Amino acid sequence: MTAILMTLGFIVATLGITAWASRKSSGAASFFAAGRNITAWQNGLAVAGDYMSAASFLGITGLIAYYGYDGFMYSVGFLVAYLTVLLIVAEPLRNSGKYTMADVLAYRLRPRPVRAMAALSTLTISGFYMIAQMVGAGAMVSLLMKDIGMDYSLSVSAVGLLMIVYVVFGGMLATTWVQIVKAILLMAGVILLTTLVLAGYGYNFGAFFDAATRVGYTENGVPVVRDFLQPGLYYKPPYGPLNLISLSLALILGTAGLPHILVRFYTVPDAPTARKSVVWAMAIIGVFYVLTTFLGIGAALLVGR
Repeated sequence: MTAILMTLGFIVATLGITAWASRKSSGAASFFAAGRNITAWQNGLAVAGDYMSAASFLGITGLIAYYGYDGFMYSVGFLVAYLTVLLIVAEPLRNSGKYTMADVLAYRLRPRPVRAMAALSTLTISGFYMIAQMVGAGAMVSLLMKDIGMDYSLSVSAVGLLMIVYVVFGGMLATTWVQIVKAILLMAGVILLTTLVLAGYGYNFGAFFDAATRVGYTENGVPVVRDFLQPGLYYKPPYGPLNLISLSLALILGTAGLPHILVRFYTVPDAPTARKSVVWAMAIIGVFYVLTTFLGIGAALLVGR
């Protein structure tokens, strides 16, 4: 019942934010770019909230719980990607004064084919991205709401409907503040869970990481012990290093092209604010992913496979 009340409370609060934002949104600049009045720390939190999603949070923690050091390599790729965003992407996008990447490209090139390809690219990327998001969100919500008989399919539909309401009625201002709330709650939850995990080891980092070198579980019916601080559990020879390089390139370049991240840089008043917001996002996301190490290894030690 506690989980249900907390979930409903979050929904009511975010719908209240949407109602407030809908009254303030007037005109294209307000709807698509939040009036370009979002500050650096607000935009940084919103970018972090966008990025610290169900797929990212649950997925990275799960990968570390299964593959230790190799799972953490996903986190490194995500974080380094924001250096690319900071140095190459953020300032030029904001200086363009447009609403989307398609607007920027259409200004430089032939508008019709550019907009068609940009739309196709955005829908393709968002489609694949949303599948992972909705799978994670549906699984989590169905677990939280199982006492009232809310199954997986209904959970996915409910989450999707809520997202549509946030965007259609509140525009970018609503989605920005919903992501800020989400980022704050996620950081608070991760810090709390990390504290609880470390409490089991007397808040001794040495004892925790020492235990991580001897993680025991059953693999194909055979008890095994693995060192989760050493590489090789996932990226195994002979193609492990090449797979890691491929993954790193995909994460670094792919993150810099995510539509829902790029659109954030149109919501700030100027280019310096865009750069500062990326620094805020990097700091928050960096702390978040470092803490997922404790969650993932803690899950391997305390919960098991």
